[in-house]
Amino acid sequence: MMARKREFPKGVGFALCLIASSFLGLMYPDFLLGREWVDDQLISNLATLCIFFFIGRAINLTGLFNVLKQPRIVLLIQSCILLVPWTCAFGLMQFGFLQQVQIGWFFLLVLPTTVSSCVIYSKLAGGNGEFALTHSFLSNLLAPLLIPFLFAPFISLSVDFAWSIYPQIFILILLPLVLGLGSRYFRFAWVKEPKKGEALVPPFCILVLSYLAFARGSSVGMLQLDLNELIISLLVCWTGMSALAWLAGRFISKNKGIRVSTYFVISQKSLATGIPLAFAIIPNDHDSLFATMIIPITAYHLFQLLMGSLLVSWMKSTKFKE
Repeated sequence: MMARKREFPKGVGFALCLIASSFLGLMYPDFLLGREWVDDQLISNLATLCIFFFIGRAINLTGLFNVLKQPRIVLLIQSCILLVPWTCAFGLMQFGFLQQVQIGWFFLLVLPTTVSSCVIYSKLAGGNGEFALTHSFLSNLLAPLLIPFLFAPFISLSVDFAWSIYPQIFILILLPLVLGLGSRYFRFAWVKEPKKGEALVPPFCILVLSYLAFARGSSVGMLQLDLNELIISLLVCWTGMSALAWLAGRFISKNKGIRVSTYFVISQKSLATGIPLAFAIIPNDHDSLFATMIIPITAYHLFQLLMGSLLVSWMKSTKFKE
């Protein structure tokens, strides 16, 4: 009898783990950060390296090249993930919306898509998993290059500072991403073949980063944010991204699989990329700014997991026709 394969809890299970790690960071920040022998920066860097290395390992070069053969679709989807939300967020900021946590929501909207959940939900809803995974990889490759330069002026940081963090982004995000992709094509079987328990590493690292992020933000009173404003902002952002994703899918293709995948790729935002980028972009003496960025990312991630699981059933039904 074959042993049952162990998997890290997805969907609701992972959401509960994420809530628990965030709560521990808020309530017990000194559990790790208060110990002299713990280097939180080193832990954060190692977790980030692991996340993006294994993201790279999930990519198939054949699928990547097939998607790149349609540059018009690639440009449209990547623009909808990164540039269109940036333009809309900039407009909202000019009119004074989302005052208290506007920086956090602005940062959220320019993040790339998720790597695991958008692919999982796409497959469950009858979408094209390879299409979703490839566009997820592309957005996570482009976002670290664009976000510091686009985001720095809105948090009163100089363009020179934006350029100064690119070496860190290259080492922690882009290099492991490329190395992970290349590792699948090494000649040595022990590197090429996925290992038992390998799928557990990225989610565990995300939980570690979540704890460290909320522990850092606990010193400036994360829980003092207006809950009503947080909920309204969350609903506005999710509705806007969902509408954009649905319209893009209708424009790109009549094929249900492509439309389903396009929806999840555009509407979802990556917590795994957002927290490391926040650590990289925000200086250590800007904890209050850091706190206003972490809560929207985490809240949106939990909400998109919930709504994704609900939408899967609807998309699989006869109501979602080609």
